[in-house]
Amino acid sequence: MDARIVRAAWCGYDFANSAFATIALTAFGGPYFQGVLVGPDGMSLFGLRLDGAAAWGLAVSTAMALVTVSSPWLGALADRRGLKRALLALYTAAGVGATAALGLLGPGSGAAAWWTYVLAIACFEGAYVFYNAFLPDLAPPERLGRLSGLGWATGYAGGLLALACVLPLLPERYEAAEASEGARVYLVTAGWWALFSLPALLLLRDRPDATRAATPGPSLRATLRLLSTHRVVAVFLVAYLLYNDGIETVIEFTGIYTKEVLGFTPSDNVVLFLALNLIAAPGALLFGRLLDRIGGVRTLRITLLVWMLVVVGAALARTKAAFWPVAMLAAVVIGATQASSRALMARLGPRERAGELMGLLALSGKASAIVGPALYGLVAQVGADPTDPARGHRIAIVVIGALFVAAFFVLGRVREPAVLASTPAPREGSHP
Repeated sequence: MDARIVRAAWCGYDFANSAFATIALTAFGGPYFQGVLVGPDGMSLFGLRLDGAAAWGLAVSTAMALVTVSSPWLGALADRRGLKRALLALYTAAGVGATAALGLLGPGSGAAAWWTYVLAIACFEGAYVFYNAFLPDLAPPERLGRLSGLGWATGYAGGLLALACVLPLLPERYEAAEASEGARVYLVTAGWWALFSLPALLLLRDRPDATRAATPGPSLRATLRLLSTHRVVAVFLVAYLLYNDGIETVIEFTGIYTKEVLGFTPSDNVVLFLALNLIAAPGALLFGRLLDRIGGVRTLRITLLVWMLVVVGAALARTKAAFWPVAMLAAVVIGATQASSRALMARLGPRERAGELMGLLALSGKASAIVGPALYGLVAQVGADPTDPARGHRIAIVVIGALFVAAFFVLGRVREPAVLASTPAPREGSHP
């Protein structure tokens, strides 16, 4: 099959699952979970009484913990047994089902909504292990940044269009009376994810058996040996753990932050996320090309400098108008940082261990994301002031911003291997 069609199908998966990220996690899902599925009275979980923001942070952290525990082992298993496509399909089906189930839950569902969200987020994030593992098979090293950036840009286009499709269904307020409208949003999101995933699930292929035969089976010893042999991977994973913690927390709390701190309405948030996706797509493409020119480490350090400015700007913003330039700045680098990360990881390690490497990338990223959302929710709740409801959230965003500073310095210790422009590209007439 023409390699260009396969690459397009691979990018199409980003187009599909970005509906979940844009709608169910950020523009709509977080505030709806807080205001409707949990409600103003909060909920009880594991003997704790949690408000909506704290419950949301704990749900995200729990899902990330599940991905952290499972991803390295499943990534190595996918490499050894040729199961990347099968596991991608399994995680997609489970994620789609959980998203649709959220549409069947009513106001005050509490624990049921919490557990369903944990499953949906875990499947969404876990699927990336197998999806990203196809990247080294689809392009030579000197073009990985460009293809990864194209995938993220396609994803932002998908998120933009999906959000436009559910626009008429979004409730006016995040209240129990608007629950019937919110339910339909989840059903459309699940359908979008399922439908546009089909090309990738049908056209992507695992590597031939002969190539997989030399790949070590899933084991802690094999993984530790890989890290000891490629120490630069280990250093990069530490940096990724730090800055991805910040990014994941910012993404998952944006809807809540804008609502609680700046008084954004559901309509305001929709306009915000439409604009973010519109800007993020060219940003991912631009930084993908930049990575192929100056390298992944330099590109990522540039994005981290921008993230530091974003955090400071968000904490200082007192009005909606003041927040908009900050949000646009974040949009430029949000996809660029993630696209550059997976492209750099693909360059740092052996191609035949791609699944295991992406599993380790997921482990590092999701392990960090266990801490960030829970920390944000805790700081926001503890720092809350009845006379200044925004106070706790402003403190929380500053605490999260320190992670970008630490990551910047750790990333400076990563020595990226030179990429030879003469590396042959996959033939256009066949799957690489």
